[in-house]
Amino acid sequence: MAKFIQIPVSGNSDAYKDGNQLLSGDSCATVSVASATVIHYHFLAGTTGDLATITYTGGATLGVKLRDAINYALTANPGGILAKVKIPAGAGVTAIAVS
Repeated sequence: MAKFIQIPVSGNSDAYKDGNQLLSGDSCATVSVASATVIHYHFLAGTTGDLATITYTGGATLGVKLRDAINYALTANPGGILAKVKIPAGAGVTAIAVS
């Protein structure tokens, strides 16, 4: 599993939040589609900020593809440092918030 995954963010209402965002791959417990615009990236229990909310465009169908792309990035680079998430055509990540 990659130590970090990189997700490109664009189109955020606050331009300084755009760019490549990193999430810990080592501490990911699961990734789930929460709605037609939100994916939840759950960290292992006891991790500070145990949920990252990934806001995206493109609807529920592309949300499933984006979740699959995140899961692929988590497992595609065993022992690696960084894996990049390939955003599906038609989708776009607009924000990532850790809480």
